Amino acid sequence: MKSLFCALLMAGTIMPASANVGGNPTDQQIQLPIYSIELAEEGEPKNSPQYAVQTYIENFNERDFEEMRKVLSDNFTNQGLNRDGSLTNVQTIDDLRTLMNGQEVIAPDSQNNVITVTEVNDKYATVELVTGPEGQRWKEMITLVKVGNGWKIEKIFWSFV
Repeated sequence: MKSLFCALLMAGTIMPASANVGGNPTDQQIQLPIYSIELAEEGEPKNSPQYAVQTYIENFNERDFEEMRKVLSDNFTNQGLNRDGSLTNVQTIDDLRTLMNGQEVIAPDSQNNVITVTEVNDKYATVELVTGPEGQRWKEMITLVKVGNGWKIEKIFWSFV
């Protein structure tokens, strides 16, 4: 039974199971729900803040806007602190799409992303992301909101490291 449960869990199946109390078919039936979670390739649940940030940065660097968009809130904003101390303009999802058009494509295995979840509660999460090529790395402080069973990136504030 344990291997069947594991197989169902890994397959992403949700189904009820029943158990007989007392072993007699006329005895009371108890329905036991079996829940599953989807796991990301690296073993991180697909409904975690870390997974949302990883999806965002990897697809940003691969210029795959549609995949990245799946983890961005409709209220998404992005702003940064330049090396000279000035603030960038606040960017929306459309601004981010435009920015992605001219950038170099970097495959996930060539990216050097460090993702640290700093706080999680039932509505919000904060994550620190350090990314970028050596010599030009920056840190993003990311606020995520809980939407259904997953997380969406609401705000990013970045500065160079």
